[in-house]
Amino acid sequence: MKFSSILPQRTPANHMEQRANQVLEKFNYRYPDQIDIQEICHYYKIRIKASPEEDLTYSICTGLRRGFIYVPKTCNYLRFKELVGEEFGHLYLHTISQFQTTKMLLAHQERQAKDFSSFLFMPLHLLKEIVISHDQPVDISMLADEFLVSEEFVYYRLSLIFPEQAHALARSKQGFGYIKWLE
Repeated sequence: MKFSSILPQRTPANHMEQRANQVLEKFNYRYPDQIDIQEICHYYKIRIKASPEEDLTYSICTGLRRGFIYVPKTCNYLRFKELVGEEFGHLYLHTISQFQTTKMLLAHQERQAKDFSSFLFMPLHLLKEIVISHDQPVDISMLADEFLVSEEFVYYRLSLIFPEQAHALARSKQGFGYIKWLE
């Protein structure tokens, strides 16, 4: 069976999910590992550059959905992808400079960008295609490998679907569900 069988009944896609889907519609990505943030940035005329600070990631808007993203040179590919995805979300969604906002508005923008990037890299239509067998639950590390993101990223994405933290997706004779490991 597929992951779509265990999804809770959903209301229509939220605004961030719709916006991420609008971006993905411009490309012909059929598999999760095809989603290329550098290609997406190039399409929107967003340039990715090395950050002058070792631990600083930021973006500068130069026009509507255009600008520069600065990422540390030392991060691995998964971290690079996630950081650029979130900064792309800021440039795609926001026109207000983060330096000129209130703390509350800044927190709201950060949440929107994080949600947007999670919908961009793990879109629901590709999540629904994950196959869950009777004898092998699909754990977080498997999903991270499938979508080329970190495990923390998968936990966050699943938190937008399930009411509790999901550690694995499973199937049994009685049905489908998610597993929460007891500590």
